[in-house]
Amino acid sequence: MKHFLTTTKTAPPPVSTFWFIIMMALLVFLTYTTLKYYTNPTYRKTFKVIQAIQLVILYTWYFGFSIPFANSLPLYHCRLAMFAVLLLPDKWPSKQYFALMGASGAIFALVYPVFDPYDFPHITSLSFLVGHYALFVNSLLYLLSHYDKKLLNKKRIVLYTFVLNLLLLGVNQVTGGNYGLLAHPPMIKGDRLLINYLAVSIILAAALVLFDEIFKRREKRAPLLAKERMKP
Repeated sequence: MKHFLTTTKTAPPPVSTFWFIIMMALLVFLTYTTLKYYTNPTYRKTFKVIQAIQLVILYTWYFGFSIPFANSLPLYHCRLAMFAVLLLPDKWPSKQYFALMGASGAIFALVYPVFDPYDFPHITSLSFLVGHYALFVNSLLYLLSHYDKKLLNKKRIVLYTFVLNLLLLGVNQVTGGNYGLLAHPPMIKGDRLLINYLAVSIILAAALVLFDEIFKRREKRAPLLAKERMKP
C-alpha cells in the first residue's frame, strides 16, 4: 500500500503491446455495452458511482499528501469533463460541450496514455485508467440520452475550446503545470507557448466538432428509425 500511495516520482510506466491491445479491447467492449444499455438505470448509475469514487480517492491523495498545484488542480481537459458530466444540469450547453470533450478526450487519452511518473501500480495510474473509461461511458451515456443540436454550434465549440485553453495557459504560467498538455504537448517538441496553444486547440476543437457532427446526424436519424420500427 505504501508503494501504491508513494509521492516519490520515478518514470511513467511503459505500456506493452499486450496491455495496449487489452486497453483497446476494453474500450470497444464499453462502447458496445453503452450503446446497448444506455437506457438502463443501473448501468447509468454504476458508472457515475465509479467516476465519483475515483475522483474522491484521487483528490484525497492529492490533498492528503499536499501534492503541489502544478499537478493537483482539476484543470486537465478530461478532469474538467469528469466533474462537468457528473455535476452540471443536463440542459446546460457547457455540459454537452464537456460530454463531447469527455467522449473524444478519453479515446485520445487511452490510445496515447500519458501516465504520471510513478511505478505501476500507483494510485495515479489506476485513477487514469478507471477515470478515463468511466468518463468515456458517462459522456457517451449523456450524449445518447440528452444530445440537443440547439445547445451548441460549431462556432461556439471552437470559441469555448480556444478560450478554455487560453485560461489553462495562464494557469500553467502561474503554477508551472502542464494542464491541458499545453506546456508540453505529446509528440510536439519545444516549449513555444503560442505554437503549443494553437496546435492543441486546433486538434481538440476538430475532435469536438467531429463528435458533435456524429451525434447531430444520429439525432436526425432518430425520428426515421422510430417510424421504421412502428411500421407493421
